Amino acid sequence: MRLACLAAGLLWFASGAAETLYRLPWADARSFMFTQVPGGQITSHFTKATLHAVDVDMPEGVSIVAARAGIVETVEARHGRTPEEAPVTYEGNFVRVRHADGTAATYAHLKYGGVAVALGEAVELGQLLGYSGATGDAEYPHLHFVVTRTRTNSGGWPEEISLPVTFYVGVPPVAFAPRAAVRVQADYSGPGKMPWAVSEAPRFNWQRPVLDSAEEARAWAVLGLWLLACAAALAWFWRFARR
Repeated sequence: MRLACLAAGLLWFASGAAETLYRLPWADARSFMFTQVPGGQITSHFTKATLHAVDVDMPEGVSIVAARAGIVETVEARHGRTPEEAPVTYEGNFVRVRHADGTAATYAHLKYGGVAVALGEAVELGQLLGYSGATGDAEYPHLHFVVTRTRTNSGGWPEEISLPVTFYVGVPPVAFAPRAAVRVQADYSGPGKMPWAVSEAPRFNWQRPVLDSAEEARAWAVLGLWLLACAAALAWFWRFARR
């Protein structure tokens, strides 16, 4: 009995310690850039509910998919009927999906009428939720994505607290934290690669490598053989050309 309880405890601990990964919330084969990320130098996410949110630059009408399976808890699709309509809420049109662990993901700034799921619907990983737009408090089309958990504050009131999100690409998954100016392609058909910004790409090292005496001797021998082969080829060509 004690062994069974211990095994159950270890399984519970392992499952609780495992990090939850989120797929990219846009359609496969499309690539877009993170423009606002947690801890970025430029951000408009200052509240507890948006501190760990990300913004992804994309045109209007891009297919937005579920980054994680769950139940559709809230939908809004009536905002942005005309370009002149003033924003009524920050999120504008959005879909909120509640996950099995009690967290919820919000996909915001969707286009007018751009919600493809219904309230209470069970959605699978990668299922279409709606289409990107610029409704709400948004100056240009982009996706606002955030994962939150409801907690009770010191005053006894429930409040939404945003949580850090780790995304993944590829199979098996390659996990990464969102970083500003990083463009990522949603590819889940094979092995993935760690996404890098242009400024993060490794630079070519022009410094001459340091060789030990044996390696240097082999290098000179290879160079000598290569020069000898070049000389023999030129001699053969000269002889052939004189005929």
